Amino acid sequence: MSCTLYIKECLGNLTETEARLARYLLDHSREVIHMSAKTLAEQCGASPAAVIRLSKRLGFKGFTALKLELARESGQEEPDAFQSAIRDNDDMETIVRKAERIHLRNTSLTYQMLNVSVLSQAVEAICAGRRIHLFGVGASGLVAMDFLYKASRIGIPAFYHSDVHTNLATASLLGPEDIVIAVSYSGETLETVLAARAAKERGSQVIAITQANRNTLARLADYLLCVPGEEREFRVGAMTSRTSALLILDLLYLGIAKHDPERTQENLRQTRALIRAFQRE
Repeated sequence: MSCTLYIKECLGNLTETEARLARYLLDHSREVIHMSAKTLAEQCGASPAAVIRLSKRLGFKGFTALKLELARESGQEEPDAFQSAIRDNDDMETIVRKAERIHLRNTSLTYQMLNVSVLSQAVEAICAGRRIHLFGVGASGLVAMDFLYKASRIGIPAFYHSDVHTNLATASLLGPEDIVIAVSYSGETLETVLAARAAKERGSQVIAITQANRNTLARLADYLLCVPGEEREFRVGAMTSRTSALLILDLLYLGIAKHDPERTQENLRQTRALIRAFQRE
């Protein structure tokens, strides 16, 4: 996962001192690489211990590990911060150009933020589990349905209910062999959080697709797969968040399909044959 992107996503959940240090890291990443914890602390009016605490809160073993990651990224171009919303006087051509740029940027950020190790672990958990239960409402429900349709073609036992009460009833009866995929851009959607929490309390493993800002759903997750927080200002509709969630669910689907390629191919052959037979009738 991109270190600088992750720090940006976490800013809203840091203490005042941690946020001050984090902003300095983002603004002076090339210089910080050559600093000690003491020097960085002096630049920000903090203590060396605060620098170490921030590094560990961001998931690093210490400040040295954080600097190594910043050094690795220092040669990469900073993503263009395009956050323009649609204006009243935009013509259709302008809207098309803006939408293209928004989606291209978001797709790039989604892949940059992807933690391949966590993705692999989530695939292994799904393949070792009994059933997949998907939770999500609104646009998140649409991406859950898309995964459900794909899963049905290769024999993956996946379930999704659009009715909230049915979802909660289902969650209350899950067990340790069940895998939950919970999708929520904000990570605070009440129905999704309640279902994920109920499933986790009953021993189910939870795969969360949400922002990387330590929201409620993220804290419940056994496997956290992050989407960029690109819709804070641009929220005409769930556009980039929906695309990011679809990309991540597609990667989960491909990982599952590759786990047993012969079975996948045979199931695809059988489902395709029956659908073609129906179409000829």
